[in-house]
Amino acid sequence: MKNVLIIGVARAGKTTLGNMIKDKFNQYNIIHADSIIWGIIRGTGNEEYYTKNVKARKELVHSDKFQRIILEIYKSSIKQDIQNYGTILESGQLEPKYARELLEMGNLICVCLGHGNLDKEGIMQLCREHDTEKDWTYGISNENLSANADKWSEKNELLKVECPKYRIEYIDTSKNRKQVLEQILARIDEKVDIKEREEYER
Repeated sequence: MKNVLIIGVARAGKTTLGNMIKDKFNQYNIIHADSIIWGIIRGTGNEEYYTKNVKARKELVHSDKFQRIILEIYKSSIKQDIQNYGTILESGQLEPKYARELLEMGNLICVCLGHGNLDKEGIMQLCREHDTEKDWTYGISNENLSANADKWSEKNELLKVECPKYRIEYIDTSKNRKQVLEQILARIDEKVDIKEREEYER
């Protein structure tokens, strides 16, 4: 089974896509980088500090050290996958230059989800239109959302430049998101060989 790496901008559909793949092929292992983040923060007794100090938390999760931790956890999960069920990693932190190391391992599908040509205001509008109560951006103040959307817009522009350099596909999910995610799922489905498909359909 091919492993799947999903990177990209916040609120672009990474978690949704990861869960769609897991629902389609339920034997997949799935890792959410956010769970690793909070596992480390809570496990080291720093939850209160990093909850209050968002800037410090951002510096932590985008540091070389943390991205190396994500890489090693993913690599370890793949190596331990003796039955070849496949592992999904969904991460808004992992940069293309780090993702390239995983691509070099082979047997990996990598996609980067982004907001296309939306500016900050467009990203904010997208959040307001599509957020549900399960989304952390649901109900936050316009000021808070605006500050985050500034960063997301910057990262989105950077990823559009960086992804081609590392031969990673950048996919715009700002329009017809459900349809776009279903198209990605269909492409992954096509890469599952007949023998694997029979195993999942038993």
